[in-house]
Amino acid sequence: MTTSAQESAQESAQESTGESARQSEQQSQRESVFDLIGELLVEKFEVPSAELRREAPMRDLLTDSLMIVEMAICVHETLGVKVEEGELRGTALGEFAEIVAARRTGR
Repeated sequence: MTTSAQESAQESAQESTGESARQSEQQSQRESVFDLIGELLVEKFEVPSAELRREAPMRDLLTDSLMIVEMAICVHETLGVKVEEGELRGTALGEFAEIVAARRTGR
């Protein structure tokens, strides 16, 4: 293999490793956002931890409109992300965590 071919192969491997590391970091951030939202639900809104499933509708976890407004405020204060009440009513917990994580990372 020529020197330039070796360099090209190394650069390609580094780019692949870098992309893999970025994807792993993004996955970790999404999981930590899910965990943080779960903590808010359990500690502030007294949602039983057994109910914290990714497919659980947020409208079932936050049972009245005041809870939804309070959750929007908590997410903004805790995670620095503004969310709409409709997003809380119309998404599942996992989907909501993905939305918040994407906004935190600017995607």
